[in-house]
Amino acid sequence: NNILNPGIYLVRFVMYVMLSLMIGFMYFDLGEDKSFSSINSRVSSIFYVAAFLVFMSVAVLPFFIQERAVILREKENGTYGAGTYVLANFLCSIPGIFIIAFCSTVCVVVPSGMQGFGVYLITLFLSLLTAESFMALIASLVPHYIIGIALGAGVFGFFMLCEGFFIVRDDIPPWFIWGYYIGFHTYTFRAFMYNEFSQVGGLDDNAASFGFTDGRDVLSFYGMNDASVGGDLIVIFLNGVFFQFCFYLVLTRFYKGQR
Repeated sequence: NNILNPGIYLVRFVMYVMLSLMIGFMYFDLGEDKSFSSINSRVSSIFYVAAFLVFMSVAVLPFFIQERAVILREKENGTYGAGTYVLANFLCSIPGIFIIAFCSTVCVVVPSGMQGFGVYLITLFLSLLTAESFMALIASLVPHYIIGIALGAGVFGFFMLCEGFFIVRDDIPPWFIWGYYIGFHTYTFRAFMYNEFSQVGGLDDNAASFGFTDGRDVLSFYGMNDASVGGDLIVIFLNGVFFQFCFYLVLTRFYKGQR
């Protein structure tokens, strides 16, 4: 079905590649820039990728809803169970998402000269996989795709607000700090940030005059100097597993005998 329905991956692939090329050439050769302004450029490009490329996963929701009637019919007929479908759908989504993540990484990292191609790729891949798992869960809960897109966009928007870009972690009000920790966007943004700035050496004198002598000072400003990329990637992956498990529970518990 992924091959026969071009909207699931082909159209999204074109969207991601075109947007990633624009990002890569907007920040062309940024990796060689050690000026104070390059700090803002690096952080902004990272946020855009961590937020908007992940946000674009809402586009897959209508296709999940289209498949829902078939899934429920086959489940009722005993052709396969909810667990079989969820597992098969998850495994079959991996190649398409990886290709999108790989090509997007090439289009962003190579022109911009940003750091850590491998970590960048893995972070984007796991984030897209988790975002798609979340949208599958949303698709199983809503009656119409418009409602699902609005709900998914609202949740993603909240996670973006709390991920540490618009307001650093230490300044987030206590009544919203929980959003920083439960949103997988936080761990995506943090992994991207650490991957980039932990490898940035000495910045120029202008940056040093503002207290940023190297990339580690930038991480300290954002409260990410103690970040663990491996730990953040595990959290992102576990979020995806959790969303898939919830997707399975919804199909099992709330769609008995329904079409």
